[in-house]
Amino acid sequence: MVTIRTTSNELLTDADARRGGVVATVRLGEKPVVRRSHASTGVKVGGGRQVELRTAVEIEAIQAAAIVARAAVDAALRCAVVGATPASLASIASGIIAAERAESLLQNLEADDAHAGHAEFPASCCIAVNDRLIHAVPSEEPLCDGDVVTVDVAVRLRGWCADVADCVVVGRGVSRSHAMVSGCNEMLEVALATMAPGVRWSQVAKKMQAVAEARSLGLVTGYAGHGIGRALHEAPIAPCGIEAGFIERGDFTLLPDMVLSVEPTVVSRPDGIRTIDADGFAIGCRLVACSDGWTMRTESGAAGCSVERTVVITRSGCEILDEMYDGAHRSIDRSSKL
Repeated sequence: MVTIRTTSNELLTDADARRGGVVATVRLGEKPVVRRSHASTGVKVGGGRQVELRTAVEIEAIQAAAIVARAAVDAALRCAVVGATPASLASIASGIIAAERAESLLQNLEADDAHAGHAEFPASCCIAVNDRLIHAVPSEEPLCDGDVVTVDVAVRLRGWCADVADCVVVGRGVSRSHAMVSGCNEMLEVALATMAPGVRWSQVAKKMQAVAEARSLGLVTGYAGHGIGRALHEAPIAPCGIEAGFIERGDFTLLPDMVLSVEPTVVSRPDGIRTIDADGFAIGCRLVACSDGWTMRTESGAAGCSVERTVVITRSGCEILDEMYDGAHRSIDRSSKL
């Protein structure tokens, strides 16, 4: 998984290109204030971060990248069978990316502050297996029946980026693993059904968090979904649960033409273990670093998984740019649900 630490704005970058159009300033607790500008197209959120509002042409370009990332993820997961290695799955994804003339945004990614002193990321995608959950370097260890595998692919195509992840249980597995994967996907569906213009991200995160709590799933804090476009990691930060200080300092309002990576990440927890503290904040599952300098695993040894979609906010809901059905995007329209 390639996400961003919610505690450090340094890992966020503004979009490389600025287009003429609308600049919206969102002040915390207030309605958006929109003005015209010839200098940039964006929305200001907490902390002075600028979020780009994309044009139709730009959204189509991001969609093209998202479709490549989706194809790479799907091809790798189809081969996630007993005896296959994570490294072989990464090679399959790499082949798809190369065939589509895209570039992996992870291959040779330079270490950030969280991984200081380590070599560049050595693979074209992250392949997380069981407890090796975040920034997982693909290994040569064969997959076994019941392993939970997440494939996370980030690509750039003709200057535009997309980020997609999905997960499966290898072989038959056990009911708890299947329930975890199902719960993670349910969190995504709840988020998509909630996302629409005027909705605060905290509302979306609370609904995802509620699903995790009901399913006895732990949340991974300190990593989050994010804006995406010219760069892989752009503002805003979009966590899948409510972390301390987020509503006051990081919350934002969804507006049409925002493009976000939506990424619930969960860990299996025994029934009865609290996932939310007394103040309603997510109790993050503790992660520790592996010797490769990149992979973060759960300290408890519990398995985890993640799903991720590249999503654009529309006038009535949202649209998943990496999922295509009969040549059309999968569109989530909230107007029929209200």
